[in-house]
Amino acid sequence: MLSIASSPLAARIGQRSLAVALVAIALVGGLLVLEAPHLASAQEECEATDLGTVGPENDQLTTEGRWTTEDCDSAFRSGSDAHSYSFQVEEAGRVRIDLLSSEADSYLYLLSDTGDRIADNDDGAAGVNARIERDLEPGAYRIEATTVGGRGRGSADFSLTVGYVEGCETIPLGVLTAEADLTAMGVWTVDTCGSRIEANHPAYSYSFMLPASGRVRIDLMSEHGDPVLSLASPAGVIGANDDGGPGRNSRIEKYLLAGVYLIEATTYLQADRQPLEADFELTVHLVDEAAAQNRFILKVEESLAPDVVIAGEPFTVDYRVGNVGGGDVPDDWFVIVYAIGPRAYADLEVEPSETVWNAGASYHSSPELASATSTAIPSFEPIDVVLPRPGNSWVFLGVQPFQLVEDEGRYDNPGLFHGIWRNLRVVTGPIYGPVTVSVDGAAYTVEAADDEDGEVTTTVTSVADAEAEVDDAVQAKATYTAAVRELVLDGIFERPGLAGLGPSDQAEAIEVPNPSSSTLLKLFGEQYLEAIAIWGFDDVVANGEVINPVHVQELVLHVADKAAQQYAALSARWTTLEELVASGSGLPFEDAFALQAELAYAERILAPIAAAGSIATQAGPGEMVPADEFDALTRQASCRAASLGDAFEAAGVEDVEALLALDAELRANLDVFGLGSDAALCAVAGVDRENARFLQRLGIDDAGIATMVAPARAPQPVVEATPVAPEPYRLRIIASLRGDGRVEHGVELYGQHFLPPSRLLPADAPAGQWYASGEVEVEGHSIGVIRARRLADGRIELGFRDVNGDAVEPGIRFVADPPLGIFVRSSVIEVPRPEVAEEGSSE
Repeated sequence: MLSIASSPLAARIGQRSLAVALVAIALVGGLLVLEAPHLASAQEECEATDLGTVGPENDQLTTEGRWTTEDCDSAFRSGSDAHSYSFQVEEAGRVRIDLLSSEADSYLYLLSDTGDRIADNDDGAAGVNARIERDLEPGAYRIEATTVGGRGRGSADFSLTVGYVEGCETIPLGVLTAEADLTAMGVWTVDTCGSRIEANHPAYSYSFMLPASGRVRIDLMSEHGDPVLSLASPAGVIGANDDGGPGRNSRIEKYLLAGVYLIEATTYLQADRQPLEADFELTVHLVDEAAAQNRFILKVEESLAPDVVIAGEPFTVDYRVGNVGGGDVPDDWFVIVYAIGPRAYADLEVEPSETVWNAGASYHSSPELASATSTAIPSFEPIDVVLPRPGNSWVFLGVQPFQLVEDEGRYDNPGLFHGIWRNLRVVTGPIYGPVTVSVDGAAYTVEAADDEDGEVTTTVTSVADAEAEVDDAVQAKATYTAAVRELVLDGIFERPGLAGLGPSDQAEAIEVPNPSSSTLLKLFGEQYLEAIAIWGFDDVVANGEVINPVHVQELVLHVADKAAQQYAALSARWTTLEELVASGSGLPFEDAFALQAELAYAERILAPIAAAGSIATQAGPGEMVPADEFDALTRQASCRAASLGDAFEAAGVEDVEALLALDAELRANLDVFGLGSDAALCAVAGVDRENARFLQRLGIDDAGIATMVAPARAPQPVVEATPVAPEPYRLRIIASLRGDGRVEHGVELYGQHFLPPSRLLPADAPAGQWYASGEVEVEGHSIGVIRARRLADGRIELGFRDVNGDAVEPGIRFVADPPLGIFVRSSVIEVPRPEVAEEGSSE
């Protein structure tokens, strides 16, 4: 689930948009001068040196100086040397003041003639040099040239320059029409004219005329810079944007009335934080609205997330997204649906197809968000998000398409996205109560409440004596019991992990001592052994006979029915606990602990078994299985889990290897048999971690409870031997009875069937006579032939002869009463790979 950059996207967009909007105001309003009360120096002010007048005949004033550590005090920076200067501005214009020093960290102040501060700057020029850039009206001004760090940094030389800045005037782009875009290209450097509001950010100003009202799109693109756009008219601010275009590029698209408009093309970072040079391209385009409406338009229609979540724990964000435009998403695009929050990011990719992202289509991840026209398909799953810090927070659910750039073999973000914000609260643990529980026969009130920072504190109070001190062990048990009551028992039958477990007319009691992995493995192993014994599969294999897939299906259905009976007993007990709590009685600790253990068994053992049974009910051997259910169970079974051998050992099996071999034969005959087992093992693998996390999130650090939920032993990981190349083919011989009495043969390898051209054993074949099939070809080469013969007792014996002429006999090779139209399988045999001559060699 969901990684994010250090600064949240929302905050970044908000801050930049505000700054750019102020830039636009400055473009419209002209001169922006910030005045503040004059701060008088405690020392007598130094006499200002007159630099002269900046005007048409003298557009730059320069001087040099030295901070000696014995100069006048700065009026603004305590303990720093300062030099004061005065100058005149003859004509209004953009004036830049640079204070440069290779030996000190310079600092500049610009003042009015009366001493009011207009601006100050530390690192506006390259490096640690200072720069102030302002639109100044004619008149007298003063400068203080000082340092950061004070006299302790020693003496230093400096240079001071005051002059007009070239290239700050507005550049006319022309008249915008449907026939031609307006474009401009430029380069941002450290010496580029600064933005009107963020003077240290390089910027260019442009204007254009819109002769008739229409929708206008403005793109500011740069490969190395980080563009920011602003748009204004004489009436005020029109818009601002940072990353609305592809990548970090900017885009503004708005319907505008006829008139003159101003654009500022600037960057997010100030000049010396950018590359030394960053090219950019500005494009102003008149949008064809009719054509735009016939394109795809992706939107997040609704989103759903909890109002309160726990820091560090995943929570689900659901959504409904759709294509509300008039066109389909092209095949060379893909779309991500993503959730983003402070220090959190998660997404899922959904590629277009003949049925996904078509015009008018809408999809929901939860029935709660379904509309009259939306559908639910597996591609659109809820997104899990983890927010690490407590307090007030947010999550943004968005949808964004990406286009394939064919000549570069990559996908590009065209700047199209849409999303919905949701505010939520992050706390350090569950919030509940006050509730009454029972520990060792005494009643206690437990409450978990959060403060304004999201920190949760749990209090346990004796009902008999509210002032009495409660023992630490009792506090731990009371907290555990209250949490089980509020977080587990409340709404237990709506838990997703119990989906598929239905009621049964019969109930079979099951005792689950604790919720640890060792206990669940032992119970699973015992249930497995009991089911296998009913069908006697071990005797079938011992006789060398093939297993009937129909019998494996019946086994899966039997186990699923037993799971339903056990769930009936558990659910009846849980209903009793619900009634106990509803009556006002305190839930006892022992019942809370038993509930946790039973729930772990139901969700991790019974639910996967029920899912396998549901699939087996709908499709037998050789039939099409329900894809959605099968895929879901396959995903559950895909993990690094404890081995089936661990479960057999926990159940006390002596010959584990023999039972594992039998399990392999059962899986080969019905996929869903193995999937049910693997899904249960996968679920059990995570139970100890979840038990520990449950205690941790409640703040319980009690050795007694921790020991109760700990496994008897940690399952050891299975280490697979490194295969030695080239490996032989590991395959099974398959056989199926036809309606005319003939038997069809082939091999099963890689989950596929390879059928030779001549593969039918005649119905009237003499007993004892071997028949050979045609060549079995795998990967373009013959690996041998299948051998089969009828025996005097009516059975069929299967065999194989490899390309070297050697006979290979499966351990399980006898077919008795084969089912009509269903393939049965031998045990696995190893067939050597044929030696293939390399290209270019001759033999």
